[in-house]
Amino acid sequence: MLAALVLAAAAPPPLVVAVPPVPAHDALIRLLLKPYADATQTALAAPVWTGSDLDGLKALAADLVLVDGEQLAVGCRSGQFRKLDWGHLNRDRYVVAGDCGAGAYLAATTLAWDRDKFSTAPAWADFWDVARHPGRRGLQRTARGTLEIALLADGVAVGDIYRTLRGADGLDRAFRKLDQLKPYIQWWDTPSQPGQWLAAGKVLLTSAPAEMVPAAAAAGHKHLAVQWTASLTRGMSFALPQNAPDPAAGAIALAIAGDPARQAMLTSATGLGPAVKDAADLLPAGPRPDNAAGALMMDDGFWAENRAKLEQRFAAWLAK
Repeated sequence: MLAALVLAAAAPPPLVVAVPPVPAHDALIRLLLKPYADATQTALAAPVWTGSDLDGLKALAADLVLVDGEQLAVGCRSGQFRKLDWGHLNRDRYVVAGDCGAGAYLAATTLAWDRDKFSTAPAWADFWDVARHPGRRGLQRTARGTLEIALLADGVAVGDIYRTLRGADGLDRAFRKLDQLKPYIQWWDTPSQPGQWLAAGKVLLTSAPAEMVPAAAAAGHKHLAVQWTASLTRGMSFALPQNAPDPAAGAIALAIAGDPARQAMLTSATGLGPAVKDAADLLPAGPRPDNAAGALMMDDGFWAENRAKLEQRFAAWLAK
């Protein structure tokens, strides 16, 4: 009994990681974060965090948190996240890097479709063509990403999307395009819904996380596919909260997560893109968020500046 108490007293506190319910949640923790726990004989604690409320992170007292680029920009600017010591991390190795965050992986929103119902891969213009391809369409219930997709379907080039959205008529153009499709849209709220709906035939086409396809294939739905051209790519990063109980431990775990071999394993298991450049050399050829031709890298600065007002306008449009 005494020996057990001594061992318990000597055990390091758990590493608290806040990871939202992204589709690859379990693989992310197992492949990128558990190696730190194994090396240091430290337990991992992963409290529930929705991923939508930065203020909610304060109560979790996490050592490490997974955030998107918009959240990273807001949290860094407000002082909620610590500045990273890039002298020990080699910033040039990362595909995504910022003052307060190091890339965890690259994700993508793609056009998902059923090979049994289309002889060739559809594009966003086909997504809107309900005359030729009647049926329901799935889109995420958010302005972010949906406005970009509307403009892509309207013929705006990938390189002109954010210039158009910043223009006087750009937002009106996107909403006019959405007006055309609104009666046919089924709005999804969780990453698992679009794959489930497509497999069940509830939608003909849908926007979906790219990692939906490996998950669907594992469930026996090998006929589902994604269109990588004009997909929407975004970087996800690890950050150190300002109130982290053990920022040193969080920084070490962050560095281990950036190991190229571990990043390559995550890509192989999930279809996510690696966040460090060297990992690409360890992977077979094939489309991924980090190398998809014609992909749109989402502008986190635009959304950090405009998210509140655009989501408000989007909600008002939905309610009409």
